[in-house]
Amino acid sequence: MAKLKTLYEQLPRQERLAAGFVLDHPQEVAVMSMREQSRIADVPPSTMTRLAKRLGFGGYDELRDVFIATIRRQGLEYESRVPGLVAMKKTQGEDSLLRDLAGTTLAHIESLCQQDNLAAILRTGKLLSEARTIYCLGLRSSFPVAFHFHYISSWFTANVQLIEGGGESGIMTLMHDIGPKDVLLVASLAPYARRAVTLTRYLAQQRVKIAAITDNASSPLARLATETIIVKKKTTSFFDTLTPALLVSELLVALFAANARVDIQSAVKKTEEQLWAAGEWWSLN
Repeated sequence: MAKLKTLYEQLPRQERLAAGFVLDHPQEVAVMSMREQSRIADVPPSTMTRLAKRLGFGGYDELRDVFIATIRRQGLEYESRVPGLVAMKKTQGEDSLLRDLAGTTLAHIESLCQQDNLAAILRTGKLLSEARTIYCLGLRSSFPVAFHFHYISSWFTANVQLIEGGGESGIMTLMHDIGPKDVLLVASLAPYARRAVTLTRYLAQQRVKIAAITDNASSPLARLATETIIVKKKTTSFFDTLTPALLVSELLVALFAANARVDIQSAVKKTEEQLWAAGEWWSLN
């Protein structure tokens, strides 16, 4: 938006805040409602409308349409990566393709061992260990990350809840006593699930602490988070890898277990015995 950049310094303070959001977050402008955007920009919705009209639009929806059209012209990200995957297989062979995919994922995992990332994981582990209740949220492709943390935690504690369920039943777990003693562990990688952002924002408004596993420091989840762990995800494949995010969930649950204030060994033993008794695992006996 060249016109917006030109007018930026001349705008009143509130409209300048709105303009800054629009310039810095074009994808959010395309996918979020005006009210959601005004909340993040910390301005009234009327300010977004005034900004749009100052730019010559009839209202904010017309401004949004410009950003939607721009994103559509850029093409669909996953679809646009398919030819490269197919071409690599044809020119270099399946063996090279697999080695490239595995090597890239290993490099992403190694990046988690950088000091800044380790420090973020440790801080997040401390946040989780001090929580009254931990809510786990991951939608669409990020669901396995949240589920994995919840599943392992359920072996030794009952204060971890997974936000999911048929018929929208999962959200009912949030309709009770929630507040600053609680933590939301949310996983979301671009393209970010709209409902994950909406629920995270709601919990942040209830003063629940947010621990985010995401792929960008400027993602809508990171901007709401108390602690953020950044994971890399792109590979040669048309679809992004979830492996680094899953590893983070395992590292966090290991820290959570190590710092738990209960007898972990007894709790795990009891769960294991109950699962065998319930016939959940195959046995020759």
